[in-house]
Amino acid sequence: MERPTRPVLQIALWTAAAAGALLLGLTAVGSIGSDLAGTQTQPLSAEQVDARLAQQAATAAPPEPAPVPVPTTAPASAPPAVVQAGTAGNVLVRCDGATPRIVSVNPAQGWEREDDTDIGPAEVVFDGDDVPDVRVTLSCAGGVPTGRVATVPED
Repeated sequence: MERPTRPVLQIALWTAAAAGALLLGLTAVGSIGSDLAGTQTQPLSAEQVDARLAQQAATAAPPEPAPVPVPTTAPASAPPAVVQAGTAGNVLVRCDGATPRIVSVNPAQGWEREDDTDIGPAEVVFDGDDVPDVRVTLSCAGGVPTGRVATVPED
C-alpha cells in the first residue's frame, strides 16, 4: 500500500516547488524600481528636471575657449585631383603653382608602380604583368593637375 502514496508525494512536491518559483518571480518583478533597502524611487517631473539642470548649469564653470591654431604653411592653391591611368590605376596630384606634386599612386590589381631612375619627378610608370607599361606624365594647367597617359613598349 505504500506504492500509491509515492506519486502523490511527488506531485505535491512538484506543486510546492512551482508555487515557490512563482512567488519568487512575483516578488522579483514587484521589486523592480526600488533599491536594495526596499525604498521606492519616484521619477522626476519636468519641472524638477528643469530646476536641477538650471542649478547644475549655474554652478558649472564656463569652459575656456580653445586656442585658435595658426597655420604654419600657406594653403594649397587647389585641392588634389585624380588623374586616371586607364586600367593601370590612378594618381592623386596637386599643383604648387605650375609644378605638379604627387600625393599618392594607386595601382590597380595586377599592376605596380615602377621605380626606375629614368622616371622624372612628374612622371609615374605602372608596370603590369605580360602587358605594356603605362606612363603618366603630369602637368599643371591653370593650377589644375592634368596627365598624359601613354603606353610604353616593352624593351
